[in-house]
Amino acid sequence: MPKRISPALGIALLFVLCGLPFLRLAGLHVDASSELTCFYSCSGPVFRPSVFGYDVPLMVLPYLGAFKGWLYQPLLSSLEITAFVLRLPLLLAAAASVWMFFALLERTVGRGAAIAGTLLLATDASFVISSALDFGPIVFLHFFLLAGVLLLLRFDRTRSPRCLALAFFLFGLALWHKALFIWMLAGLVAAALAACPRRVHVLFSLRRFALAVAFLCLGAAPLLVYNLASRGATLRTGDVMSASSSLRLKLWELKDTLDGSAMMDHLTEYPWKPGPSRAPSGLPARISVRLRSAMGRLQSNWMLFGLLASVCLLPWLWFTPARRAAVFAIVYLVTAWTQMAALPNTGAAVHHAILLWPFPHFLMAVAGAQLARRFGRAGTRSLTAVLVLMAGCNVLLLNQYAAGLVTRGPTAVFTDAIYPLYDFLGGLGRRHFVAVDWGYGDTLCLLSDGEMDVEDISFTLRLQSDPEAVRALVSKPRTVFIGRVRADEQFPGVHALLTRTAEEMGYSRQVLQVIEDRNRRPRFEVMRYAPRVEVEGQSR
Repeated sequence: MPKRISPALGIALLFVLCGLPFLRLAGLHVDASSELTCFYSCSGPVFRPSVFGYDVPLMVLPYLGAFKGWLYQPLLSSLEITAFVLRLPLLLAAAASVWMFFALLERTVGRGAAIAGTLLLATDASFVISSALDFGPIVFLHFFLLAGVLLLLRFDRTRSPRCLALAFFLFGLALWHKALFIWMLAGLVAAALAACPRRVHVLFSLRRFALAVAFLCLGAAPLLVYNLASRGATLRTGDVMSASSSLRLKLWELKDTLDGSAMMDHLTEYPWKPGPSRAPSGLPARISVRLRSAMGRLQSNWMLFGLLASVCLLPWLWFTPARRAAVFAIVYLVTAWTQMAALPNTGAAVHHAILLWPFPHFLMAVAGAQLARRFGRAGTRSLTAVLVLMAGCNVLLLNQYAAGLVTRGPTAVFTDAIYPLYDFLGGLGRRHFVAVDWGYGDTLCLLSDGEMDVEDISFTLRLQSDPEAVRALVSKPRTVFIGRVRADEQFPGVHALLTRTAEEMGYSRQVLQVIEDRNRRPRFEVMRYAPRVEVEGQSR
């Protein structure tokens, strides 16, 4: 008889199936592109020192390392660059995180809790979509977190210094990949001290502490070198992160991420909003759209209620065998989110809140396992029914997103119009292309495998930091400007500012092409600025 698929592998495969529809339907986001272009001359990573005459990219942004760029170099040089090719390895890495989460729950709580918690994680809309798109990025942060925790559990059993060293080396890599992993690392430390203080005391020694610090620094070496060279640029969060947000907005984003609604109107438009819509092609797409129509305006799941119920059970869990596991989960969540809330420029985005994952699911699994143990067979049956309903609601919400992408297409920041834009620009021959707005310069650089001469002046225009450089670009022959249509501008007003600057110089704007997405919505304008006398002569 063939061997049965293990629950961990089966749930990981379910996660992959849930994520596959999102690989092709959304265009490339600039955050993903900027990580992968760090080796190209048309990109501008913040730290690319020269070593023996070779530029070595180490940091893309002051808080974002070039880890993924190094990892993807063999792939970029050997395969055609498409969204599916770039995203599939990340989806598989996230599936490995799902498998590791099952192992973590099984070793600390039990098989039933592992199945329940992992099933909720594998169908969680926020987790599936963020992982499929690596929006943030977040995939390797979760991967390194769970791999490191499993290695530390092995160290606890075996006292192997190799496990301890490798765990902290992975934590260091995660810090280099994205410095915000410090939230997750601080959450782990606080949770371990709160849940298992005696165990930590028994395992602690100065030698082991030195080993852990040494390998943490080894993994994070590029980040440390950059901060030595830049005098701590990563720590100046006000200069490198998003605008300040209120605590109310951060709480609202946390709620939206928990209930799965955070990507609504960000990845795809609400289906009930007016706008162009395409008929689905293919049987799976037609089934998805019909199911969405049958479900109506479903835009959230029940995960928030599951977590709130689990938190309310904490006083009871204190007197159960699951006390340590419950304390570990809640302390991790509170510690990690408090850091997001405290920093003025963080926490108000789904790719920040999702860094709390998978510990909301861990806490729900712990609470559910103890309730099942307390109420016996009847409790198990009831909780199994609740689990099926919650996971089913998760899948239905994922279908809402997928059907929205099929019919309404992606929003401006994930637009698929980037592909016809790249094709049109390629037909213009050798030109100097200038991205006027934020969000597509690095993607054009990536699609061209670094061959396209692209310059991004969006921040220069937004901050009005170098007007002379802008004037020089306007007057430079064979320069082609690419802007978003006004309704889609990420930095509102940059297009108008450029045109006003050109008109003051005696130049007029000429639109060469308007680029539409697959739903025939105008997304980009390709234009040049020519002396007004020349334009008037052509019009005659």
